[in-house]
Amino acid sequence: MRLQLLSAIPLAAILLAAPSADAQSVEDVGRLSGVTTVDVRVSATWDEAITMDAGGATGDQFRQALLMTFKETISETDAAPSVLEGAPNTVTCNVDTFYEPGQIIYGLRTQLEQPGDDGAPVVSWIRSWVGSFSMQQMHVMFTLGTRCAEQFLDDWASAN
Repeated sequence: MRLQLLSAIPLAAILLAAPSADAQSVEDVGRLSGVTTVDVRVSATWDEAITMDAGGATGDQFRQALLMTFKETISETDAAPSVLEGAPNTVTCNVDTFYEPGQIIYGLRTQLEQPGDDGAPVVSWIRSWVGSFSMQQMHVMFTLGTRCAEQFLDDWASAN
């Protein structure tokens, strides 16, 4: 019994000293508080099978459309941070696609990077989700930039 008690004391000390998980969560919308300007960026991994099997859009065309809709949605929203090229805060829409015959599966990740103590960018907020749609709904691919922006703006509005 004495051995169990002694080993429990250091464990309790570690647990009490550890920061709460909520304070460390990069999904905490409070991390968006005070953000007034952002630069925007997109990143996309395009499954070339989408182009080969479904025809139509290429990866480059998708990235261009993604950037356009992402940037426009943030820029044209009244209650939003200003979009400013070169701003220290960067909000990024990341899209990964995977083609399964007749269906496109995608992963979205929207994140905010801010300068860390050493000036290097650090991810300070992130939100991600996955989805899919049939090839007959290919046009949905071109709304993903808007969806990334809306997620960012919803969380930003709740923090500001």
